[in-house]
Amino acid sequence: MESLIRTNDRIKENQGKPVIGCFPLYPPVELFAAMGLAPVVLWNLKNSIENLEKSDRHIQQYACGIARELTQYVMGESGEILDAFFFYNACDTLRNLPEILISSNTQAGRKTSGFRMHLPQVDREQCNPEPFLKNEITALIKAIELFAGKPFSPDAFYQISKKYAEMRNLCLEAERLVAQGALTFENFCKVVLSGYTIPVENSIINLKNLIMKAEKSQETVYINAVISGIMPPPLPVIRAMEAKDIRVVANDIASLRRSYSYSPSPTNNPEDYYADFYSHHFPCTTLLYTADARIETVMKLVEDSGAEAVFFCGEKFCEHEYFEFPYLRNQLRDKGIASLFLEFSVDDTCHVEGHITRVEAFSETLLSGQRGK
Repeated sequence: MESLIRTNDRIKENQGKPVIGCFPLYPPVELFAAMGLAPVVLWNLKNSIENLEKSDRHIQQYACGIARELTQYVMGESGEILDAFFFYNACDTLRNLPEILISSNTQAGRKTSGFRMHLPQVDREQCNPEPFLKNEITALIKAIELFAGKPFSPDAFYQISKKYAEMRNLCLEAERLVAQGALTFENFCKVVLSGYTIPVENSIINLKNLIMKAEKSQETVYINAVISGIMPPPLPVIRAMEAKDIRVVANDIASLRRSYSYSPSPTNNPEDYYADFYSHHFPCTTLLYTADARIETVMKLVEDSGAEAVFFCGEKFCEHEYFEFPYLRNQLRDKGIASLFLEFSVDDTCHVEGHITRVEAFSETLLSGQRGK
């Protein structure tokens, strides 16, 4: 319950602006912020709900925890914080949620507006989706203008896109300090993930404060590791990793590196901005048109970071991620890189002892191999 209160309090930091809840993970937050709305990305809500009672009435139990937790959050009392929804097409589960959420809010007497954008999931080398995408952005701007009661300001968009570029660059800087052992991956995750529910200006302040706390790393034997998945492991598992001398030298987490690794140049033209943003986005399983680049990108990340091990953090029932794991594991084995697959579900906030035991055994095996050389 304490985490739920923290999440809601962070959202309320938006100083009376209409709050627009966004999903999936890569919405046009700059556009909403430029038009006077407070965008919050409805992701990583595991610690912000008490149960799945309302969600389980509408969502199958074999759907991923992200969708079930999102649904519970919106249908519960916390949903009253939201003035509007925004959603675009991703996996089959998330693309079918909007009608359920809007209908449930209507039945609960909440007047929550819904905005939709279709993101073309096509191979950019075979066809050009930019004209369609730009039309979608133009239509979205018109809809938000009607909702917000104010016209779009090119200058406001330019200024806010500069702030988001600064925020993403700070994330990359903090990530480099984690790789050097100057910051813990645990603290890094806390600060970056909290940025989904606060104004970008506050996120910039928090990231700068985090970077200022960087310390020279101690001389010891570390296992350099990459973590991959939709979400990072629960914090107790991250603590166990770092306690066993596992250093996260890079990550391929959708809610971390995949989100902040690329930022378009600031501009006053949102149509061009988002054509650039979605065309050059870090490859992610939730963006199907980037799927062909995933294996090469992950393998290059492992090679460039000098990783000796890779942790795959699977969100149970996330089919897109699970298609990749077996092939990536084989590719890593061929290059002598160890890997460990950890599967997390909706009840793994508290029940993580089994995962911790596996992490400790994996670490001890690798460390014993290093010391035996």
